[in-house]
Amino acid sequence: MHHHREVRVGACPDYVWAVLTDVARWPEWAPALQEVVPFDGAPHVAGGGVRVRARRLPPSQWRVGEVRPHRGFTWTATGLGSASRLVVGIAPSPPGGSVVELTLERTGWAAALVGLATGTTAASHLDGLADGLRRRCAPRGVTERTR
Repeated sequence: MHHHREVRVGACPDYVWAVLTDVARWPEWAPALQEVVPFDGAPHVAGGGVRVRARRLPPSQWRVGEVRPHRGFTWTATGLGSASRLVVGIAPSPPGGSVVELTLERTGWAAALVGLATGTTAASHLDGLADGLRRRCAPRGVTERTR
């Protein structure tokens, strides 16, 4: 299973990074998330992690595999017969904005079965994360109608 989203954000990469590293506040702007709680160091320290409760999915624990300050991060989660990987990349996009890429991959012998059970929900949650991030980072006073 592979889901990829790219979103243009009206804020510089440093601001997008600040929003993304404040994981406990993700549920304020990502509607599918009910709770994101850091543990074991922090959500953006290699080896750290987060517990995530999302609508229509079982709770999960994600470990930080890689951190590229102000450019992105990789989280991984494992389950019986499958592993998931979330890769987030941030790049500048003139004038003064950013492009954020979100990729969710699932591998392992049970990945196809897990994908059948949760793939549509996971894709919808990734869409909501991308759209919520875009809205959260939009300059004040800018709405969809004025863009």
